[in-house]
Amino acid sequence: MNANRQLIDTDDKHWQALKGVQFIKITGPFGDWIVFFEPSDNLEIESYVTTLCKRSKSVGASGVVVITLAQQNLTGIAPYYRVDAWNAGGQRITNMTEPARVATFALAVKEKISARETSHHVFETQFEPVTTVFTPSFIGVDIGTWEYADPETAVAAGSDVLVMAENLTDPRPGLSLQIKNTHVIVAVEALSELAAIDLNESPSTEPPTHTGTSINFVVPDDPLMSGGMGQVQLRNYTDSPYGHELATAAAAAAVALQTWTGLPQLNIWNIGTEQGDVVVQIHDKHRLSTFAGLTLAFFGTF
Repeated sequence: MNANRQLIDTDDKHWQALKGVQFIKITGPFGDWIVFFEPSDNLEIESYVTTLCKRSKSVGASGVVVITLAQQNLTGIAPYYRVDAWNAGGQRITNMTEPARVATFALAVKEKISARETSHHVFETQFEPVTTVFTPSFIGVDIGTWEYADPETAVAAGSDVLVMAENLTDPRPGLSLQIKNTHVIVAVEALSELAAIDLNESPSTEPPTHTGTSINFVVPDDPLMSGGMGQVQLRNYTDSPYGHELATAAAAAAVALQTWTGLPQLNIWNIGTEQGDVVVQIHDKHRLSTFAGLTLAFFGTF
């Protein structure tokens, strides 16, 4: 679909550089994105991010992704692009899981890759290369490796922190995992208890966790396995307003459930979240991949 309304005042001197520039709006379970594909080198997208993302004044989004040709081809895999991304607050995104997923989908939308065939891609970023896989049904991202925040306690007890949340009757043990960021996973007893937790209030932990830690409450389905995958429901608390870390939190939940069940052979999990499902694959040597679908909202021109 094409956006026909005027999205910004391109007669304003500050915005004149954007006049005629095309973009793609892409949505998914972990945010919606304004995507620029190979914009002019003279266009400093970063300076426009916060206004572009304001829903009342412009396109509106939780983040901006810019796709350009890679500065160097480290792998020989073509096409090889560079991805840069910022959240709606204007901060550069350091966890490039979702920007890389969005960029992979954009390649299919722009017909740079086939939308009917599986293909593998490597994106250059400011931080480290990110590997993705495109299929007609979902897009997978290699999100790197996981580790226990406190390995000795985690192995011995299956938890390393106590968590209290509004409407829980008592503190619950949680397991802390490091995947890009710190994620605490807490099991509760039933779906009704999961639904009752008030996540408008910040959960508390003992010992206290650092700013930016996500707290995640989970309930395994009954039966635990369906379609060859473990099945879990998750609700996520984070002090970030953008939701870009949810797939990574889901991956942490999969690792926690594998730890608690003692079933290392159960290495594929479907994590149901309030924003949509995430499939997590746990690989050898602590590597993780997350899989999710995206949809095209519209093409637009400023």
